[in-house]
Amino acid sequence: MPHFALGNQELRGATLHQSRPAGRSLGEGRRGFMLEVIFSSIGYAGGVAFDKIILDKRRVPVMRFIPLLFIWLALVTAIFIPIFGRVDLEIFHYWKAILVFAAMIGVAVTWNVFYYQGIQKENLAEFELIMLFTPLATVILAEIFVPSERNLGVFAAGIISSSALIASRFRRHHVKLSLIAKRTMLAMLLMSFESILIKYLLTYFSPVSLYFVRTTVIAVIFLIMYRPKLFEMPLVAYGLTIISAIFGVMQMVLKFYGFQNLGIIETTMILLLGPVLVYIISYFYFHESLYKRDLLAMAIIVMSVLYVQFGR
Repeated sequence: MPHFALGNQELRGATLHQSRPAGRSLGEGRRGFMLEVIFSSIGYAGGVAFDKIILDKRRVPVMRFIPLLFIWLALVTAIFIPIFGRVDLEIFHYWKAILVFAAMIGVAVTWNVFYYQGIQKENLAEFELIMLFTPLATVILAEIFVPSERNLGVFAAGIISSSALIASRFRRHHVKLSLIAKRTMLAMLLMSFESILIKYLLTYFSPVSLYFVRTTVIAVIFLIMYRPKLFEMPLVAYGLTIISAIFGVMQMVLKFYGFQNLGIIETTMILLLGPVLVYIISYFYFHESLYKRDLLAMAIIVMSVLYVQFGR
């Protein structure tokens, strides 16, 4: 049986396709896996936009929004369980796997609280700048904690492309280390670390099943923590939250498939194509300016992804 190392401690497991028959995937072949990850980046962009509208424009309190969002995330994901769901009950035989699952829940609850506080209270440009460090942190953590991800060429490409994206968006006046900014940075780091835990748990769950169980447990925790008065929310907020949940499921489930089929670092690099698409759309359809640093970052990201896909 292959092993998965988390730090210096070995944990029984392997990627789902290595150790036992895999559940169905939403795409077929490497190109299908890449498309899944690209659609995941679109889901992220849509989710952030609707979350900002709900929390900032509609002024829905975070303590009401988060529980409602996770209820809908679980319900939307449940639709796909009959087709794509799979759980290996062997997970209950290994206390280490159960501890990893508990750690994932704890980390996810914490970063979601700080993340949505950041969206509501932080300037969107500053919030996005902090979150741009997520790919860089994820690549570094994957290199440290996941031996199967240790490939010098891929690691170097991930560092270069992530740094290029950060440099293209960096503005000196953006650096404001307020309390909310610090919490957003903590959310970014915890989000990156959760990717490592998710990679291991995909040994026992299909991506759809893992996300369903994760969101269901977190929804219950938030309902107990906040005891929100959900029926006092405006009807339009319910509709916007459902749309946000659809984008959220699209983003996270497809990212999980990427972790399973392509690996953490490669998936993270492909997700960097999302901002490239935004740059292009902004230029041609909204006539926004493209600076030289933006074009340089786009070229570096595209070349890095092409290298990882075809140049090794």
